Amino acid sequence: MLVRSWLLGIGLWLSCIGAVSAAPSVLFTLQERSLLDERGNIVLSPVLDFVTQVRGDQFRNPPIPSETEYNIFAQNYFKNRPYSVWRLGQPLGSLTALIPEKIPSLYGSLEAPIKTEQSLLPLSDLDLVLVSDQPLKEIAHKPIAVEVLSSVDDLAKAAFEKAGLPAKVSAGVPRIWVGSAVVPGKPDAVVALYRKVFSAKQNGATVRQIVNLLLVAESVTDKGQTTWQPRLNQISLGSPQNATQYGPLAIADVNGDGNEEIVVRETHFERWTYSIYGTSQGQWQSRYSGLEGNYGKELPSVEDEETSAP
Repeated sequence: MLVRSWLLGIGLWLSCIGAVSAAPSVLFTLQERSLLDERGNIVLSPVLDFVTQVRGDQFRNPPIPSETEYNIFAQNYFKNRPYSVWRLGQPLGSLTALIPEKIPSLYGSLEAPIKTEQSLLPLSDLDLVLVSDQPLKEIAHKPIAVEVLSSVDDLAKAAFEKAGLPAKVSAGVPRIWVGSAVVPGKPDAVVALYRKVFSAKQNGATVRQIVNLLLVAESVTDKGQTTWQPRLNQISLGSPQNATQYGPLAIADVNGDGNEEIVVRETHFERWTYSIYGTSQGQWQSRYSGLEGNYGKELPSVEDEETSAP
């Protein structure tokens, strides 16, 4: 009897540990939407925006080709479902998802209204808010040294020049966001985002261009010498209407495997997708590209000062 009680106690303890450390099964973020309040006034409100389902170390989209399957998804994930809210790797509180009054129809976007006691607006243009059904891991990061940032900026400049940007523009593209990602068994990787609007000559005319770069760099030590090397270069160059704009983004271990991933919104004119970049077999690569959504409004303005290119 004592042995049975002891085993039962151990089983309950393990089940509690499992519940605490369980990885998320679904991941959302927040978008700002114009909604009507009870008085018929238009107000800005945060809504849930689907990113991915998590199955082990895999990320996937739900199959939602029909109203029936959408309703099943909504019952499972939207109907008074509580979620944790995270920003910059820290818990921000909680919210409750609600079933939308009508089925979203734009480009398969999966959105839902929320209720919360917290003020979540305005949303940052650079820091993505993550919403998960299980708490994410709080992971401590060391400050990034100034000399490391300088080395990473040099890698970005080399990527711009390789993409064909004039030297004057390459040297002036600002780093607008930086963070670090934990990769077990290695020093932290540096994740940096660069963006610049500039003017260039094409066929005798002056046109507006934008360059965007999502860069991941890791340190490599050889014969006592440490250098920084690019491990992921996602670069986009073109008109503001056609180029991919990276950001906002977040770094988190979203599948509970101990490796941190990059979750980023990638905007193409009025449409967007959520992508996840992470390590697989030791290599940084794209792990997931999600459903396509539509802003239904203009792109967020780019505040970068323009630079003229020859």
